[in-house]
Amino acid sequence: MMTATEFKAIRRALGLSQPALAALLGYRHRNGVAVLESAAAARTVPPAIERLMRAYEAGYRPDDWPLPL
Repeated sequence: MMTATEFKAIRRALGLSQPALAALLGYRHRNGVAVLESAAAARTVPPAIERLMRAYEAGYRPDDWPLPL
């Protein structure tokens, strides 16, 4: 299970802002990402989002990736 801290670390390593990652994940507002990164929420990242983040971390990039490859 991915923690909020790990999720945030991967986002930062990818060079993505909260709004950019929110758009990639299909959230309408960056609050979706902020909630996932909140240690106060004390919850784990949903499995589908974890799989995407692990794929991004491993080098997968969708066609609409916001940064140069």
